[in-house]
Amino acid sequence: MPDPMNTYMNCCVLCPRECGVDRHSTPGYCGGGAAARVNLHRLHFWEEPVISGTGGSGTIFFSHCAMRCVYCQNYRISHEGRGTERTVEELAAMMVELQEAGAHNVNLVTASHFTPQAAEAIRLAKAKGLTVPVVWNSNAYEKPETLRMLEGLVDIYLPDFRYFDSATAERYSDAPSYPDRAKEAILEMHRQAGRLKIRDDIATNGLIIRLLVLPGIHETVRDILAWIRDALGNETWISLMGQYYPVHRSCEFPEINRSITVTEYEECLGYLDELGFENGFIQEVGSCADYTPDFA
Repeated sequence: MPDPMNTYMNCCVLCPRECGVDRHSTPGYCGGGAAARVNLHRLHFWEEPVISGTGGSGTIFFSHCAMRCVYCQNYRISHEGRGTERTVEELAAMMVELQEAGAHNVNLVTASHFTPQAAEAIRLAKAKGLTVPVVWNSNAYEKPETLRMLEGLVDIYLPDFRYFDSATAERYSDAPSYPDRAKEAILEMHRQAGRLKIRDDIATNGLIIRLLVLPGIHETVRDILAWIRDALGNETWISLMGQYYPVHRSCEFPEINRSITVTEYEECLGYLDELGFENGFIQEVGSCADYTPDFA
């Protein structure tokens, strides 16, 4: 019987790039080969409060990425691919280890280009006693058919929604198809996980959409929120992120080579009020840790 993992890796079309390369011999656009590569796994205390809680989120940071964000704060992992190849069995062991360390959940960060390996590892980890929720933490540059590999395995989807127009997505992430692809992906995530559910202050399943406020183009947050309202409803949980700062290649793009201003962030808060969103989290501008729950 053919190995289904090899089927995906032999001619890779997992992400919207659809490279079609044999990842056993040639890395995809993402930089990934046939084996999953992981930079680190640890308890992480700086996600949204319902994800990190008091015990931490059990994050597994995957190397490489299908996007090329010029301002990526983790570019050494995502662009340079720093990390170590791991088998499916090793990934499963990491998940169980994080649960045993007290993690509220297992949080798979930027694993989209290793979706088949991640899905198999989750199955194996569950067979070995994994019971905490599994979080899929992604940039939303994904295909619904690939996300369907995760149905019944992922409990919480935590996607970014970065851009609403193709020109901006192309300029800053070399991904002109991003807006349409992100919409399709988020609709599939919502179909699988539904509205966010919380028990004892910790998310158990559902969807939280992250919006990173970018300098100079913060007005597009309103367009994204309007789409979310119309497609999913304004009961959807939103995480409005004010942590942008210029890094990596931001200096090549003068308009984003600065932090966002308090005024820009406050305008985005106004969009939340205008469009009737009441569930979610906000940050202090410039902070990647200080979330305020329930912005209503």
